[in-house]
Amino acid sequence: MSKNHYDVIVVGAGFSGLTAARELSNRGHKTLILEGRDRMGGRTWVDHRMGKDLEMGGTYVHWFQPHIWAEITRYGLELQEVPTLESAHWITNGELKTGTRDEMFAKINEGMEVFLRDALEYFPRPFDPFFAEDKVKEIDHLSVEDRLKEIESEISQEIMDLIRGEWSAYFDTKDLTIPALTQAYRFGALAYNNWYMLEDIFELYKFKNGTKSLIESIYNDGQAELKVSTPVAKIEKTDDVHKVTTRDGDEYTAKAVVTAIPINVLNDIEFEPRLLEEKHQLSEEKQTTDNGAKLWARVKGLESTALLSGPATLPSGSLHTDTVDGDEGYIMGYVTDIANLDMEKAEDVEKLLRNWLPEIEVLESTGHNWTEDEFSQGTWGILRVNQLSKYGRAVRQSEDGLYLAGSDFADGWAGFMDGAIESGLKTGRRVHEYLTK
Repeated sequence: MSKNHYDVIVVGAGFSGLTAARELSNRGHKTLILEGRDRMGGRTWVDHRMGKDLEMGGTYVHWFQPHIWAEITRYGLELQEVPTLESAHWITNGELKTGTRDEMFAKINEGMEVFLRDALEYFPRPFDPFFAEDKVKEIDHLSVEDRLKEIESEISQEIMDLIRGEWSAYFDTKDLTIPALTQAYRFGALAYNNWYMLEDIFELYKFKNGTKSLIESIYNDGQAELKVSTPVAKIEKTDDVHKVTTRDGDEYTAKAVVTAIPINVLNDIEFEPRLLEEKHQLSEEKQTTDNGAKLWARVKGLESTALLSGPATLPSGSLHTDTVDGDEGYIMGYVTDIANLDMEKAEDVEKLLRNWLPEIEVLESTGHNWTEDEFSQGTWGILRVNQLSKYGRAVRQSEDGLYLAGSDFADGWAGFMDGAIESGLKTGRRVHEYLTK
C-alpha cells in the first residue's frame, strides 16, 4: 500500500479535527491531518501583538460546558478569571448612563427573563436539539429581532436597548433579523434560562496560557501525522477509498475522511460525488453573520475596569476591560460592523471608545477579520432562521465513510469550543465503528 494511504484523513486542525484525530489515532487507526493554515487551532488563535498574547478567536470556558471542562481536567490546565468589572457605561435613547456592573446586569437580567422564558419549552433536553422537533419547527422561521418586537411592550426602552446589545454581541451582528430565535433559545436552555449563568459561561474563565495550551495538549496526546499549509482542493470517492487532493496536487487516500471545517467553506472543496444537497445548500447560504470581528485596544486613562454597551449604530456595542495595570490596560470588544471600523487605526478605535469614556486614549489597536479569512469566512457558527429544521439532520449524516465535524454541527454548545470537542468525540467514535465493521 502507498505511503500516502491512511485509515483516516482529517481535514482541519481546529478543536474538532484534533479531537477526532486523537481519538482515532489512539485506537490504532493510521491518521493524517491536513490543515490549510500554517497553524493549528482553526477559529481559535493566540497571536502576540501589542506586547501581549491575545486571543483572536475563541477564549472563554466554563464548567457548564462538559466536554471542554473534561479536557481541562484531563490535562491539568490552569484557568484565570477575567477581572471584576467595576463600572458600567451604557447608551440608551442617545444618552450615556453610568453605574455599577451589578446595576447594569440587573436591568439586562430583567429583560432576558422575559426574552428566554419559553426556551426550555422548545429545548427541554438542550443537548438534543431535535427532542421536541415538531415544536422547534413552529418557531424556526423567527429571528431574534422577531422575539424582541414580540416583547417590546413588556420591558422599558432602556432594558430593550441593553438586551439588544447583548444579543448583537453574542451573535456578532448588528442585524438581528439574521440569527434564528432557536439559536438563542438553545443557549438559554443550556443555562437553565438563567441569564446570569449564561453570561458567566460566555465570559468568566479563560486559559491562563491561552487556548493554544489545550490545542497543543490534544494534538500531543495523539499519534496523528499533521501537515499544515496544506489546503484541500478535492475529495473523491473511488471504489473502496477516498482520494484527497491538495491545492498543490498531492494525493492521499484513506478508508474514511472527516471534514472538520466550518460549513461556510465546505463548498470551496470539490466533492465527487457531491454530498447530500442540503450540505451544499447550507454552505451556499452560510450560517453565522458576515460583518463581525474581534477587537483589541491597548489604552491609557482607565479609571477602573469597565463594561461598555451601546446601540447597533456603533460598529461595536459590547466591550470590556480584559486586563488593567495602573491607568493602562487592554480592552476587548466584539465588532458587529467591520465595514465601518478599521481595527488597526488607533484613532478610529479611540473615537469609538470615547462614546463611553471621553478621556480614554488608545495607544494601539488590532483585530482579526474572520469574515475575510478564507478558511472560516465568518466568526463562530450561528444558525440563521429555518436552518436548524431544514438542514440540521442532513449535516449530521455520514456518507459512505465521509463525515462532517465541527462546532457548527454540535448538538449542545454550537459555536463554542465545547461544541467543537463534542463533535470531534462523537465523530471519532462513529468513524471507529465504521472502520471496524
